[in-house]
Amino acid sequence: MDLTTSREIELLTDVPPEPGELVEVASNLYWARLPLPIRLNHVNLWFMREGQESGQREGWLVVDAGLDAPRCRDAWEKLIAGPLEGRPVRRMVLTHGHPDHVGLAGWLAERFDCTLHATRTEWLFAHWRRERQGRAFGRPMQRFLMAHGLSTEMVTRFAAQDAAIERGEFPVPEQHIRLRHGARHEFGGHEFQVIVGSGHADEHASFFRAQGRVLIAGDQILQRITPVVGVFGHEPKADPLSDYLGSLPRFDALPKDTLVLPSHGLPFHGLHARLEQLRAHHEERLAELLSHMREPRSAFALATLIFERAMQEDQGRFALAETLAHLHYGETIGVVERLIQGDGAVRFVRL
Repeated sequence: MDLTTSREIELLTDVPPEPGELVEVASNLYWARLPLPIRLNHVNLWFMREGQESGQREGWLVVDAGLDAPRCRDAWEKLIAGPLEGRPVRRMVLTHGHPDHVGLAGWLAERFDCTLHATRTEWLFAHWRRERQGRAFGRPMQRFLMAHGLSTEMVTRFAAQDAAIERGEFPVPEQHIRLRHGARHEFGGHEFQVIVGSGHADEHASFFRAQGRVLIAGDQILQRITPVVGVFGHEPKADPLSDYLGSLPRFDALPKDTLVLPSHGLPFHGLHARLEQLRAHHEERLAELLSHMREPRSAFALATLIFERAMQEDQGRFALAETLAHLHYGETIGVVERLIQGDGAVRFVRL
């Protein structure tokens, strides 16, 4: 969902870098943007110079890698030929294992022989997605979708959408250096604290630098849109919205004037205001759902009511996933009941 920027949220700039450009946003912290061939049309990367203090040949650390797509590779080639000044990428740091973040990590590892720093769950998740590439939905996945109201035709369409995303993933590096919540690491000559959250991804890593008060937020806290928090078929009983809302307090203690660097959108100040917007959005979404649930309905029927635009734009897969996340959260807090019909169909009703 796109949320209007409030007066409490101030953009660092409203002009993003062009593909192949680097823009300095803080001391030894540079912003690049890769174009994506999907509705979410870009992803932000964050670069730091390394090697000056150790006496080694200078190189770069980069946070996230982008999707394995021609537009992203072209933007990387422009960066390598231009502002990276011929210096290699020595380390990659991963926020999470979704294709637009990890898709080119293996390509970069092969090209530069660089190390990958990631949480274990996200590294394993990226490997799992790559391993299942090209496989059709199996019977459990089909049953899951049809139980929630999809037709056979819609199941086929969702499978095609999933396969299209999977094609943007190069083989994942076979090694990683594990990131853990609360750990402190030196990146680019500065100390960063790892803040692990969940909901959008199971073990998403954000990185806070006290010097200069900078948060590399990844997808956990975005500037305008809300991160996808959804239930997908590989974990049909998940409650990711409880996980997501439970993760946000880990950011409440950060300074009010923290500069937030999101993976999508623009850098901004106003972290605490944005956290409150995100919480309010999910409560409003649940209330909207409940208003349509005086009678039992399928999750897909509810998704068509509250995500009309997404359905029109062929984003039904994510609309269903987010609807289920709110329904499962409603079950957890005791305002939604799940009904299983004789044919296995699942319906939800408000309590």
